[in-house]
Amino acid sequence: MDLKAVLINVTKKILRTGFEVSMKALSCFFKLFPLKKRVCFYSIRSDGELLENAKSVYDKLDCKKIVLANMLPHSHLLIVKLYYHLLTSKVIVTDDYLKYLRYVKLRKNQKVVQIWHACGAFKKFGLDAPSKLSRELEKKTHSRYDAVCVSSEFVRKFYASAFGIDEEKIIAAGVARTDRLFDKKYVSAAKENLLKKYPFAQGKKVYLYAPTFRENDGGYYHFDFGIDFEKLNELLEDDEIFVLKRHPVMKEKYFENGRYGKVFDLSDESALDLTILCDTLITDYSSVIFEAALMKKKIVFYCPDLDSYERNFYLRYPDDLPGEIVTDPEGLLGCVRGASVGRKADEFVEKELSACDGNSSQRIAGIILGYLK
Repeated sequence: MDLKAVLINVTKKILRTGFEVSMKALSCFFKLFPLKKRVCFYSIRSDGELLENAKSVYDKLDCKKIVLANMLPHSHLLIVKLYYHLLTSKVIVTDDYLKYLRYVKLRKNQKVVQIWHACGAFKKFGLDAPSKLSRELEKKTHSRYDAVCVSSEFVRKFYASAFGIDEEKIIAAGVARTDRLFDKKYVSAAKENLLKKYPFAQGKKVYLYAPTFRENDGGYYHFDFGIDFEKLNELLEDDEIFVLKRHPVMKEKYFENGRYGKVFDLSDESALDLTILCDTLITDYSSVIFEAALMKKKIVFYCPDLDSYERNFYLRYPDDLPGEIVTDPEGLLGCVRGASVGRKADEFVEKELSACDGNSSQRIAGIILGYLK
């Protein structure tokens, strides 16, 4: 290791230590304030509002509550605000990483509920996957959870492993946002709204392509999916359209809308609503498969990098998948057209999503209210 690298590492360690010391001092100060009988929703998945999963739980709670929804990075002033509300709320609910809990000790009566943003146990995460965080920081991040709400009894052991906590803290209460899929009015309205907004989808077979992002040593990089969208547009029939939904991490566009007549990028729309609209879902390693499976949608797994994909899986990939797998872009459209829903899909839902029955939000809200008493 050269001198420059040594200096950079030492500087980072000094800054991190200084931050931890200042956060501990700040937490001691805020603990002088009374603990409020309040639920604090913390999320880094959007700015100013809760997304589907957390919002579904929030709406079920009739109590004092506050929303702290801010995407990273956070300013110093915002961090102070976040710490104040986190350390003065009796119950903290999060749907992703809450890094600020690494540095402080919560009060005896405080509880933390993790309502993880993804269903099931698909690709490995947390302590089980490559990460920019050290194992020590990863463990500190998740060690504060009193309850982690998951989609089935079967997946409890996987979440315990990913978070490094006792399995008894993992509760098969379901995933809140899936309740909408059991609400016929919501499903009908979601489809109607999208068709009104995008009339070109009316009467068409909608093939939704929702790939996940790619990583290298825990860091994001742009991945070429190998699809010739111009050629695909030519091959699509008049009653077919191809819709791309990029993962939120994927900021770069693959094409501009208006360039093709049958291929569209609708990444600004809800993945859940687009899945409701589609006839067939095309994905790779994304947890969007769980909602699609609940809705008995046809699913195709397009994985051009199957042999080199960095993450491992909790399930047997591709043996346990509720759909066919294709690695060659030339064979993608044919596979999509021939897709069907088979017995394996029912087995998949029973194993991964048995607690998702339309009442998940209510059960999770009950857990939170129990801690609030």
